[in-house]
Amino acid sequence: MIGQRSFVLSFLLAIVYILSIAQAESGQLDKFQVLVKYDAELYNPGQANSGPPETTNLIKELQQRGYELSYESYESENTTLFLEGEPKYDHLVLLPSSSRTSGSQKTFNQRELLRFINTFGNILVVGDSDSFLPDSVRLLLNEIGIFPSPKGYKYVDHFNSKKGVPQITNANIVNKHVLPELSSKGVSYKGCSALISNNNFVFPIIKGTSTSFATNKFEDTASQDSIWSYGEQGFLAVGFQALNNARLVWLGSGSLVNNEVLDWVFQAKKTLKLQFVQHYHNDRPQFINPKTYRIKDNIFYTVGISEYVNGRLAPYKIDNEKEKLQIEFTMLDPYQRINLKPLGSGSSKGDNTLDTYIYYANFTIPDRHGIFTLDLDYKLNGLGYISDKRVVNVRHLANDEYKRSWEIPNSWFYVTSASLVVVGWFLFVVNFLYISNTNIAKKTV
Repeated sequence: MIGQRSFVLSFLLAIVYILSIAQAESGQLDKFQVLVKYDAELYNPGQANSGPPETTNLIKELQQRGYELSYESYESENTTLFLEGEPKYDHLVLLPSSSRTSGSQKTFNQRELLRFINTFGNILVVGDSDSFLPDSVRLLLNEIGIFPSPKGYKYVDHFNSKKGVPQITNANIVNKHVLPELSSKGVSYKGCSALISNNNFVFPIIKGTSTSFATNKFEDTASQDSIWSYGEQGFLAVGFQALNNARLVWLGSGSLVNNEVLDWVFQAKKTLKLQFVQHYHNDRPQFINPKTYRIKDNIFYTVGISEYVNGRLAPYKIDNEKEKLQIEFTMLDPYQRINLKPLGSGSSKGDNTLDTYIYYANFTIPDRHGIFTLDLDYKLNGLGYISDKRVVNVRHLANDEYKRSWEIPNSWFYVTSASLVVVGWFLFVVNFLYISNTNIAKKTV
């Protein structure tokens, strides 16, 4: 009896132990996995304050956020971004390097980095005017449409400097979604600049001033061959967001790293979610998302959109008139393009939790039959992309659905005329047969 009790007790303790391990592992997996690539000559993660203050502050900030950090040198031969076809990390942080080459050319190259983005990975690239970016990283940036200046090129602005150091203020900010504002004192910028292509998914975050330029000659007179960028065509921070909402940020200096930029590139803010899409006929709201409409039907279209705020879903309300939602009713070309109007906060789960904001549009289907698409395509720089397409059939009126003649005002004249002809003929017949018939005596000879 005592042996049975001890066995049961041991069995229960084993179960508790296994459950505790499983819970610990699940908690570990819930953390975001971040890979930090560094150059051992510029930064050593094993030694406190071994690198520039900007790099040290960046690592401390990532640790305070609760991310699970992994460190690998650019010279490492064992760098792998994928394990059995799945990404090992959620985010990459690529620090400056003293060399253009990296050790693991087969597993850490332009192709693998692009594949990482295609599998929803986010990348933060920190540049520097006195350092290189590895060729794999530079080729990735060039393919996207970001062209950082080479080593030795520095951002210079003689008109907006303090003690020879260029100053960056809120006037240099281009995209407020990523970076709402800088510190009140501005930022002393020692870094490089970049040119960007006309890729619609690449956008500037911080631009240079109109009096700035990037050059590798500082004592001699700068020539056209020695200048990388002029004025506001040179950018100090650039963002990229792929169609799958994976994000990349290039910074020309570690001094531009702050919480707002980290929140954006790691999708802690300005990440939108489409909660629901509904459309129905105005007269039949009980039939949601029908497949077929008639020409000239009135449609009521609604969407619910949420934004992730501090890890939770919150209603996303659009306050800027230039950022309105639009719905297109298209066949080959848009037949109608309608702005969605705000309706108010609502719940995506049907309870009392207000986690989404509802927008609506009420419009009439054109007098054209065919296969149409309700196309919602919301893509703004700095905001998470939203896309939804619903295909519907639009048919002609059936034979018994056309208006009768007496329902058409223009036909009243013709209907009245025809009715008067019938009535007149009837009166004529009655008059001829009965009223106008008189007895006439036959004359006899």
